[in-house]
Amino acid sequence: MKPLIAIIATLLALAFDSSFGGVLTLRSVGSITPLAMPCLVVFIALFAPATITLLVALLLGALVDLSPGHGELIGGGHLIGPYALGYFITALLVLKIRNVVFRRRVFTIAILAVAAVITIGATEALVLLVRGLMPWTPPTEGGGINELIKHFGTAIYTGVLAVPLGWCFLATIGIWKFHSPTGRRATWR
Repeated sequence: MKPLIAIIATLLALAFDSSFGGVLTLRSVGSITPLAMPCLVVFIALFAPATITLLVALLLGALVDLSPGHGELIGGGHLIGPYALGYFITALLVLKIRNVVFRRRVFTIAILAVAAVITIGATEALVLLVRGLMPWTPPTEGGGINELIKHFGTAIYTGVLAVPLGWCFLATIGIWKFHSPTGRRATWR
């Protein structure tokens, strides 16, 4: 995988998630905003070698944790971990099933992006719950069924966004220079 292409795609996805994605926010349904970064993580996990996929997913998650609006603590600090761990687990799940899915299908990227957002949200909730159980941190406030519904809405909306993004990713797959598998049992789809 070419690092320069991955860096450019990361910057574009991060810029979309932190600013331009607000244009597509559905305020009438509870402020549901699509996310581009899970689509990028799913695409990389579908085609990159396993070690690179896990490293990139961890780095992208840490970047999201450090971005404005995510992982901010009282006093201006950032909690690094919820998204980094969530993207890492998402990459592990995609790596486990990538040999049995049609990789070069936009529908595959869209469905896996929905699953990625749900996985990332569950991981973030678990990290915040465990952090809230520690005696030196205040318990987490908010949550409940409204947040769960909003999160599922975000997952579905991200899946809708993954259709044009997946098409763009698949159209530019040649410049990514993913290592193609060799041998008789190669399942390059």
